[in-house]
Amino acid sequence: MLGLPKRYIRTLVILLFFLFPVAIVRFWVHWYDLGVRSSIRIAIKEGGIKDQDNLKLLDVFKNKDLKQKYVTSVGISTCLYVGNFGEFCPSFLRHLMSHGPKLFAQSELHTVRKDLSRSRKLRLAGTAHYLTYETVEVSELITFLSHSQETVFAVDGFRPQAEQAATSNPEFVFSLQSLTSDSVAQSDFVSEIDVLFGSDSVEPRLDWHMSKKSPLAVGKEPKFITMRKPSSLVKTLTQHRLQANEENTFKIVQLADLHFSVGEGKCRDEFPETDNCRADPKTVSFIEKVLDSEKPQLVVFTGDQIMGDECYLDSATALLKAVNSVISRRIPYAMVWGNHDDEGSLDRWQLSQFVEGLPYSLFKTSERDTKDNSFGVGNYMHYVYDKNDNPASVLYFLDAHKYSPNPKAYPGYDWIKEEQWSFMQGFENTLESQEDSLSMAFFHIPLPEYVNFRSKNSPDYDNPMIGNLKEGVTAPRYNSNGIKILRQLGVKITSVGHDHCNDYCLLDDSQSPANEDKIWLCFGGAAGEGGYAGYGGTERRIRVYQLDFSERSIVTWKVLNSSPTSPFDVQVLVNDGVPRTG
Repeated sequence: MLGLPKRYIRTLVILLFFLFPVAIVRFWVHWYDLGVRSSIRIAIKEGGIKDQDNLKLLDVFKNKDLKQKYVTSVGISTCLYVGNFGEFCPSFLRHLMSHGPKLFAQSELHTVRKDLSRSRKLRLAGTAHYLTYETVEVSELITFLSHSQETVFAVDGFRPQAEQAATSNPEFVFSLQSLTSDSVAQSDFVSEIDVLFGSDSVEPRLDWHMSKKSPLAVGKEPKFITMRKPSSLVKTLTQHRLQANEENTFKIVQLADLHFSVGEGKCRDEFPETDNCRADPKTVSFIEKVLDSEKPQLVVFTGDQIMGDECYLDSATALLKAVNSVISRRIPYAMVWGNHDDEGSLDRWQLSQFVEGLPYSLFKTSERDTKDNSFGVGNYMHYVYDKNDNPASVLYFLDAHKYSPNPKAYPGYDWIKEEQWSFMQGFENTLESQEDSLSMAFFHIPLPEYVNFRSKNSPDYDNPMIGNLKEGVTAPRYNSNGIKILRQLGVKITSVGHDHCNDYCLLDDSQSPANEDKIWLCFGGAAGEGGYAGYGGTERRIRVYQLDFSERSIVTWKVLNSSPTSPFDVQVLVNDGVPRTG
């Protein structure tokens, strides 16, 4: 062959064996990357602002925060990966739709770590495509403009209010807009860019806006660019005070086990069955009907808001769907985590940081919460004030963790740790009387006492229970004796999720024969069509609590998806500050 020695031929064959797939990958990356960039260019430029003069940067940013950052370019970074071992992201595979030569000495590059081309949970090898954008501080823009006559570009995503009012299309638009002469308001500029996944994705964050006019044509799932206004232009939300109304009542809607996914989700065990069930849209419709009917002052999410293993593309997208209906109605909400929330693209700590910054969120990470989840994430409390501004109830929220850390000795699920209960005891409590309080506690996995169906004080009798016991209670095998601490804190009711087909309230007498020491142990049922049901047919449901500070009572009821305005299993749990048998 070519008159070459065999050893040279073998070397050449080996080189070709390795170089050929590299060349194919490089060609494919280049071709695919061009398609992705073209898609983004269309998404950004389609419907750009027309008939506007430009504004000189020196006038735009006069007397503005010099540290404020603005997006000046956007594009794609391509990375090569092998499984979960890591990624290689060479600079020559990064393409920004820039303004030509690099103009800024101190620009900052950002990458949205959401793979636009990914379509499977498990990845062996291939390329990942990430939205990338460049930001520049106002001080750098002013310095540049003062010494250059070149045109500067910025991503423009927020149409001025006057223009919105004058157009029949209320959508914000995205375009690369030249900024060298007069008319664009500062509100047109963008400080951050993100991507949300799925045709049913929503953007409830007050300082963000997403346009669905031009989805990114990448991968199977539709993807949409969402843009953030500069922080100086965003109205801050004051912390919401949980306050009784003029009737001195306070209503809580508990949303348990929603199991939202990226995309519309898969209906599981729908009952009664319908044609063409779409899990997440059906769940959203149910939630919105209940919120509009009940008009609560607080919504409590008690875990498994999202179906984590179906959120490998983007957990944030699914979580925004879960809270959107509440945020749009300006209802404050608290949240605890379940055993499925952190099985997607975000871990428990990242989810907590995300939710803590959302509008109307009362979620808090405490100084004891840990990134490794050993103490849990999201252990906190909030007061509820009566109409006279006196603290009348304490609401406790605890992380019940996930799976047992010692499955051989204690198979099944994890438990709330003794350190967490002690931490709750350490909260300053300004209630005048613990015994007369209307305090409650919320977490995801039930306590071991949820199976105390037989009375501990009168073994021949059953403890009072109203509601359905349709599946085995998956409480942890280890008992950290939290019920004793809850009683000391004056908690009258605990409410959990986790077991989708159980929706009962059980009056536990395991701590003391004294009536006032008993605690109601309640399940919220499950509202999400994306989670399991079954057990002979179980319709999705939502539990409601109403605290009456004048009567010193707590009443609860449930509603079904098919009849969201018709309460059933109405029962008085607490009256005169004392648990009652209903």
